[in-house]
Amino acid sequence: MKHFTLVAAATLFAFTSSAQINDGGFEGGAGGGAWTEASTNFGTPLCDAGCGTCGGPCVSRTGTWYVWFGGAGGATETGSVEQSAMVPTGPDVRLIMYVKVALPNAEPNDRVDVSVDGTVVASVSVADSSTYGDYTLLDIDMNSYAGGTHTIRIEGFQTTTTVSNILVDDVALLADGSTVGLFENEALPGIMVYPNPANDIINLSFNALEGEAVITLIDMSGKIVATERVAEVNRRIFSYDARDLDNGAYMVSVRMANKQYSERVLIAR
Repeated sequence: MKHFTLVAAATLFAFTSSAQINDGGFEGGAGGGAWTEASTNFGTPLCDAGCGTCGGPCVSRTGTWYVWFGGAGGATETGSVEQSAMVPTGPDVRLIMYVKVALPNAEPNDRVDVSVDGTVVASVSVADSSTYGDYTLLDIDMNSYAGGTHTIRIEGFQTTTTVSNILVDDVALLADGSTVGLFENEALPGIMVYPNPANDIINLSFNALEGEAVITLIDMSGKIVATERVAEVNRRIFSYDARDLDNGAYMVSVRMANKQYSERVLIAR
């Protein structure tokens, strides 16, 4: 009988933070772990007041932290943040963020690109400063990516030694107009299994549950496909590599103390 494991080479159910957008406001700060950060000159493009204000306009939209692309005097600069995110299903799925072009007296081709799995889906350049002179909503259609895990990358380019400053804050996914966050369902009882139907990955969220749990995946004949005991489930998400499963219905069962929670999931390819 297979067991759940945290070993990447043989992953069954494994802890993951790749469910919707994690820390879309960047309040975890530089090196906070939710985003993979890179910068040619600064190590990270994440900034707070310690970065200065470029004469006033370079500030966060909300909170303390934000992304500042450019800002390199006398050098070119490329910066980026990215994370893998579960794009939810829904009638209308959007990726949103707020973008500001501060001090737009630089090379008009300096820009920020937003890409999904390496494909650029939106760009804002210094030439767009009349639209993005203050933090303005950038709204991106994500319906073609719904129901799967995808790499979302926000990358900024200062292409000359003339300083440009493009700011990004408050990134989120929307499903039919409602914000979808990493633990948006944590006030709800029970468990949540998604996507359903599933293809290669089954995700399991524990909502408001806390404590030790035994997780079991069972086929419709009653055979246990995989099982794992977990010391603490609070604010955890599991992903199950379902590529070896046959099409059909399965039951995800979670036993905690004297309570049992079950959700039926369909594998359909």
